Amino acid sequence: MTRRAAVALSLAALGGSVLRPQPSMQGTPAGMGDAPALKDWPTLDALAQSLIDTRLTPGLSLSVMHKGVMLYSKGFGQSDIDSAVSITPQTSLRIASITKQFTAVAILLLAEQGQLNVHDPLSKFLPDFPRAAEVSLHQLMSHTSGIGDYINRQDHSILDAARTRDYSSDDILKLIRAGKPLYRFAPGMGWAYSNSGFTLLSSIVERLSGQSFADFCRKHLFERAGMANTTIDQSCEVTNAVTRGYTPTRGGFLPNLPVSPTFLRGAGAIRSTTEDLCRWHAALLNHQIIKPYSVEAMMTPALLKNGKPAWERQGNEPLNYGFGVGLGVTEDSRRYCTHGGRINGFTGHLRSFIDEQLTLAILYNCDGGGSAQFSAAQKALRLEASRLGIEAATQV
Repeated sequence: MTRRAAVALSLAALGGSVLRPQPSMQGTPAGMGDAPALKDWPTLDALAQSLIDTRLTPGLSLSVMHKGVMLYSKGFGQSDIDSAVSITPQTSLRIASITKQFTAVAILLLAEQGQLNVHDPLSKFLPDFPRAAEVSLHQLMSHTSGIGDYINRQDHSILDAARTRDYSSDDILKLIRAGKPLYRFAPGMGWAYSNSGFTLLSSIVERLSGQSFADFCRKHLFERAGMANTTIDQSCEVTNAVTRGYTPTRGGFLPNLPVSPTFLRGAGAIRSTTEDLCRWHAALLNHQIIKPYSVEAMMTPALLKNGKPAWERQGNEPLNYGFGVGLGVTEDSRRYCTHGGRINGFTGHLRSFIDEQLTLAILYNCDGGGSAQFSAAQKALRLEASRLGIEAATQV
């Protein structure tokens, strides 16, 4: 049986029998036992500090974990410019779209419990949503539903208001339905990034579980992974009191309030730390959150109705999309899963090299303001963290 055929069976069986188990990520879970001393990586220190010194971001935190053991974890710069509070790897920042993989895992967990199947139509849960019978949950999780993006589509007045007010689930459903056009293409016929899909998924989690999405994630995801400093705030007032994000200006930074977590929901509401994000991937890939066949389904490129991969970025590292994560292979044949996040005031990146069992997480309290220099510096930092981490992992 081919790998794709096996995965197809696993998708059909989600919530049923278990497929062949995948190799487990071995090692001591984060926070358990005596942790070894952290690595001294001067080149990584220098690159991180250069982002502060060149005023590309007020602060950043960076953590690297191998087999559940932290290799490197440091903060640079300030989390709050006015009060000069230093940023640390325990500083909780908005992770924006990195949230999407948590939403996908919540759906897969409900599938394992027999409450849904990833091939179920949206109409089973939201019968009044237009064309809901044509859209499956796995299309929502892989950005192949064709539904437009309610966040990037909204006019500035709505987005500005979303920084200082909260929204009910019904409020957001109305905003999504108001899209013109609501569908960019027929479900399953293309790939287009859609925050709407993941917000709809989080609504389904709430309806089936009888809990708020925040409470469901806390109990079933964050606590299982040992993520003590991760949460979904249930009001923008709380978020704005505990986090400070910035946009660069000429010679400085301006505070930039993020969009309310009640507006973003399953598309981007989580607040976390780099250490917690490393713990998340270690637990996820160790099958401590969902079962092996669910992880396998999540980490397999989704296909369109014509059999082609759901998304592919041409270049040195083609990138496909699974359930809430990007999937790729480096030039030296290392498999990885990844996702970035960006919201006004914040930027983040989470990546795991699957076979090396290596995870790196980077969070910035700055959105970069669209600066090419910020993007290039981020990439350089990520590449050096990856290089050093892989070097350390392969020497064990």
